Amino acid sequence: MNLLSSFRDSVNWLFCEVPGEASELNSLRLPKSSSVPVDVLVIDISGSMGNEDYPPSRLEGAKTASKGFLDKRRNAQPDAQVGLVTFGDCARVVCSPLPIGTEMPTIRRAVESIDISGSTNLPAGLSSAGKVIRTIRNRRSPRIVLLTDGHSTEGDPLTTAAKIKTDGIQLDIIGIGGSPSEVDEKSLRQMASVVDGEIRYWFIRSVGDLVRRFEFLGLRKCS
Repeated sequence: MNLLSSFRDSVNWLFCEVPGEASELNSLRLPKSSSVPVDVLVIDISGSMGNEDYPPSRLEGAKTASKGFLDKRRNAQPDAQVGLVTFGDCARVVCSPLPIGTEMPTIRRAVESIDISGSTNLPAGLSSAGKVIRTIRNRRSPRIVLLTDGHSTEGDPLTTAAKIKTDGIQLDIIGIGGSPSEVDEKSLRQMASVVDGEIRYWFIRSVGDLVRRFEFLGLRKCS
């Protein structure tokens, strides 16, 4: 085993799944520049995401929107790192943050791979995303973009969101579903960041609007 292989094995051991923690890092790639913008998409994969009111389904609509986000993000700021976390009964880091300018195919494959599973453990998704962001030592302007279609079935999402924001991570939240009441809008508004007086929460009623919102979020420029 050469030194490079030994280093990689050490990194994999360090970030392997810890008992009781619902996350796994598929890889670790540290930024080469002095600092990089970091975005993590956090997608609800609960059973209701299979509903067909966002044709062909809520989850497929979320995938399409996420890929639109990636396209715009790469064009706007190719040095940004983007990761993906899903949550159902538990959370999973499908793709740790990678440079979108060079690793777009890997991130897109991660988005395409996600499928329906379980309930709506929203705090687990947020917590895993926060941990992933903290592994990027030279991060700047870190942000979580969360999509959900239901009430959280586990834990206290308000407390988890408050810790995320206290750590300097912007939290943008999107609700989808039959009506705003299905997603507990009151809580989601409280959870979302406030930037320049704007609450960073939106309820989206169609796939087209969902794609446009994600594309808009992908366009941000971090100085």
